[in-house]
Amino acid sequence: MRSIVLVSLLAFTQAYLKLDFEKTPKISDELTKRADNDSFTAPLMNGGELYTVQIAVGTPPQNLTVQLDTGSSDLWFVSASNPYCKNNKKYAPKKQDLMPITSDDGFPTSPNQVPKALRNINCNKYGFFNASGSSTYSRNDTNFSLSYGDETFASGPWGTDTISLNGVKVENVTFGLASFSNSTNPVFGIGLPGDESTYAMFSEDTNGTTNTQYSNFPLQLKQQGKIDKVAYSIYLNSTKSKQGSILFGAVDHSKYSGPLYTLPIVNRFGHLVENPYELEVTLSGLGLQGATSNITLFDQLLPALLDTGTTYTYMPSSVAQYLANQTNGVIDKKTSLIKLAKCPSKKSNDTIVFNFSGAQIKIKMVDFVEKHKGKCYLPCVSQESSFFLLGDSFMRHVYTVFDLDDKEISIAQANFNSTKEDIEEISSTVPSAVKAPQYYSSYVDFPTEISVTGDIFAPQATEFVPKPNNTNNKTNFTQDLLDIENMLLRRHYENRATTLSTSLPIFLIALSAVTALFL
Repeated sequence: MRSIVLVSLLAFTQAYLKLDFEKTPKISDELTKRADNDSFTAPLMNGGELYTVQIAVGTPPQNLTVQLDTGSSDLWFVSASNPYCKNNKKYAPKKQDLMPITSDDGFPTSPNQVPKALRNINCNKYGFFNASGSSTYSRNDTNFSLSYGDETFASGPWGTDTISLNGVKVENVTFGLASFSNSTNPVFGIGLPGDESTYAMFSEDTNGTTNTQYSNFPLQLKQQGKIDKVAYSIYLNSTKSKQGSILFGAVDHSKYSGPLYTLPIVNRFGHLVENPYELEVTLSGLGLQGATSNITLFDQLLPALLDTGTTYTYMPSSVAQYLANQTNGVIDKKTSLIKLAKCPSKKSNDTIVFNFSGAQIKIKMVDFVEKHKGKCYLPCVSQESSFFLLGDSFMRHVYTVFDLDDKEISIAQANFNSTKEDIEEISSTVPSAVKAPQYYSSYVDFPTEISVTGDIFAPQATEFVPKPNNTNNKTNFTQDLLDIENMLLRRHYENRATTLSTSLPIFLIALSAVTALFL
């Protein structure tokens, strides 16, 4: 368990709202992750595995800590009545009164179905919401249900209430209230509406909510006049720093260096849904830059999900193996990470280079590796799918602006030495951002084989590519099946190894039927 100390300095100026914070260092040595007008800032805490933000819910406000997650779109937290909480152990049924679970999904629907032995979750760590203690809480007539591959789950009613961030009140925010959950940390999903659990692409009919998209927190900010545009910027900062922030409705130019390049969000499943549902961009190459030579690991157009809710960087198995070979490492069977034969020297300038449509992000290997019991690991996990998932191990090295209105993401090299803020409101396009040199050269379809066909260090890898006349949206259906399954298995929260929608089998059957129609 990790204790988190928060020192709040509430500051209000005519330009923006900000909440400063302090983060305690990791207690465990385990190898894990860790405004201008109409804008405001909220704090992030690196809890070793999580980046969390404090919010106040209800009237009077109840303080909660939630995990910030760009890889999902729903806000949910634990109810005070959750029988899995230690606080409710004294209410456990006696052995003779214990009721069997009869629901189709295998989850309890009554407190008398939860034995005393399972009532061991520390719900005080992140806080829980007492709905009866809020005069503004309104319960919905529908329910949410989420399950995960490590057998953790959350279920309960949807509801609405007032959410406050640093004194900024947002009314009638929709969230799930977990009446039953054996997971400790609530989640603050701020992704696209298409990734909401109420949407049919990844959920069953939950009491009439199928195909429903609602205005989640970022959308509510704009609709209630708190920001001009549904956009936010994220700065995780280095692992050594106690600072981190999310800035809704604005960009802080002091938090990055070099150009701020804009990329289009790609729609990996355009044949199934009209609009993108994940915050994915095109990764057009990966390479290693050394003192005497450069190595290209791949140079094709692949989708890459930017996800603060995931610890590591997931990559296609062929790329991961090539990376391991070129760094004198092996894919560790225990951790699935790349274990290096020896740690890089602090004086080494060897660099891993990510090429996003001509916008290159460079990370020194000495800063990229994670150390555990004297051994160094590249925080990269091999997977069978052909897409990349860029978690915190990558995200902390970039400054990222998510423009949900225009379906674009802007990235730049993070500046870990910023002092004075330079915050500018986002009212139309992202201020000072420019289109990446190969903005119009985006992912369309998966290659039949991931390989090296060129050189990401050659001039043509970053030179300007004009807008094409036609766009082909054809995608690989077989690959889609595998990618959807792997995507659902990759969401990482504390105490969870994997995330899995309860409707995955049903969804895969349905997608197979759709695939048959097109093949």
